[in-house]
Amino acid sequence: GMGGVGKTTIMKHVHNGLLKEDKFKKLIWATVSQDFDVRRLQNDIASQLEKTLSDDKNTTIRAGELLEMLRKQGSFLLILDDVWSSFSFEDVGILEPTTDNGCKLVLTTRSAKVVREMDCKKVQVPYLLTDEAMQLFLSKVGQDMLPNPNLESIMKDVVCECGGLPFAFKVLG
Repeated sequence: GMGGVGKTTIMKHVHNGLLKEDKFKKLIWATVSQDFDVRRLQNDIASQLEKTLSDDKNTTIRAGELLEMLRKQGSFLLILDDVWSSFSFEDVGILEPTTDNGCKLVLTTRSAKVVREMDCKKVQVPYLLTDEAMQLFLSKVGQDMLPNPNLESIMKDVVCECGGLPFAFKVLG
């Protein structure tokens, strides 16, 4: 989905909700970003498993080590946030999620192409409807602003201009 629509925020809520449950033995969050680096992603995942990967080995050997760490971990949820381009899970050392191993993988991206190339199921995050957008905006600027008819008209213009993007309302609010 588009930047600012709420992909990361939704995944934070999912992550925090799952912390209260025992569905997975481990929850792993890694921000991939536009400047994707295999070694950095490998290190991020390993550190959340409270393990370290050797810096002097190449990425292929490190991928094998990370894969084994994940296998030994048991069931896990891996959230890859802010993925800008596709990459091979195998090259990183990410265990392929299956029904047998109980592992799940979720990624957030702006690109439908990344979803297709990484063979993921697409879940579109919709824009806020006007009423929802107005409520979010009011929650940021304060409900006491609404009784003023002049401000209400301005707020409706702002809500319309922001195009249903929650991040825009938070910043402007």
